[in-house]
This record gives sequence, structure tokens and C-alpha cells, in this order.
Amino acid sequence: MAEISYSDQQRRLEWFRDARFGMFIHWGLYSQIGRHEWVMNRERIPVEEYEKLADTWEPRPNCMRDWAKLAKRAGMRYMVMTTKHHEGFCLFDSALTDYTAVKRSPGRDLVAEYVEACRAEGLKVGFYYSQMDWHHPDGVKCLKGSDEWRRFVDYTHGQVRELCTNYGKIDVMWFDVDWPLSSDAWMASDLISMILDLQPDCIINNRTGLDADFGTPEN
Repeated sequence: MAEISYSDQQRRLEWFRDARFGMFIHWGLYSQIGRHEWVMNRERIPVEEYEKLADTWEPRPNCMRDWAKLAKRAGMRYMVMTTKHHEGFCLFDSALTDYTAVKRSPGRDLVAEYVEACRAEGLKVGFYYSQMDWHHPDGVKCLKGSDEWRRFVDYTHGQVRELCTNYGKIDVMWFDVDWPLSSDAWMASDLISMILDLQPDCIINNRTGLDADFGTPEN
């Protein structure tokens, strides 16, 4: 990773320090169940059973417009939304998997709708992305073999590239759960460099396993 200068980091963080207040949205297939975003894991739902939710999800059109308007009325300055949680279902259009909101139900790019809603209200745009993936066949196997590791890291980097390329200016990249790999194995330094090459004003949290622009301690 190219060395990030202190002055450039401070420049990128200026708006975030000023904003102070934002909305964080957990949204995914688990929203249909309504118990917890970890429901697949906590209730030991098999992948093949959980995956059926991808054909029944029908979120109301333009609901994100309501969320963004609420955020603006509350004095919030930015939003962050789950583009892919641990369940592995992508709310964005991806060339790397068919397990997406575009190719399954609801048949729409929910990330594109979210970005449009944020911009309509003048809010900064943040993307959450889970590195851990319970659905991808190499999500755990990446620990056991070099081929599996290479496929899963390429998949992760490729999806982050899609997010940083296909939706215009992105203000926050919010990673979650660096399990099961180390920051070296995730090639996190290369990942951060790629993000800043594509989105030079973006701020990045510290959950790739590397120090970054801001910390996100749990609880």
C-alpha cells in the first residue's frame, strides 16, 4: 500500500468530524425473518434453506427515499447501508455472483436506489461490506487451500472494486469481520490502495485488520 500522508487523511476526515451524526442501516434477506441479521448463523439455518429467501424478498419501492428524508429531518449528514452482510447476499449488481438483488428477488439494484436517495437529500454515501461470507463456497475453505484462498480474495476485492466503480462518489467504506483471514491474507493493504485509487476522498474503517481512518469498536 502506498503510504497515506497524515495531511491527506485529515483532509478526507474533515467532513466526517464535522458531520458527527449519521444513519446506519442493516438490510438484507434476514429482514424478512425479522429476528436478527445473524439469524442464519444463530439458528443454524442451512445455506440451501436460507437461500430460498432470495426468491421471496419484495421490499417496497422507494422505501430508501423515506429513510433518507428521515435522516435529513433528524439532522443526520450521512448514511451507511449494508451492501452485503455475512449472509453473502448482495444488494448490488455484481458480475461475480448470481446471489444478488438484481438477479434474484426483488429484481432491482437496491444499492443504486439507496445512493440515489442519499444524493436527493444531500447526504454523504457510505457502504458497509462484510468480508466474512457464509454463502460463498470458499468463505471458510479459503483457510484450507491456496486455490480456495485465491478465489475468495479475488471475489472480495472484485466486489469492492464494483462498489467503488459503479455508483459514483462514495464517502465511506465500512468493512466488517476480517475472519477467517489475517490482514496479510486478505491483501488488505492492496484493497485499501485500490479503494483510494478509485475513490480518493473516501474514508475507510479499521476492520480489514489494518489501522485506517477511523475505529469501529464493537459494543
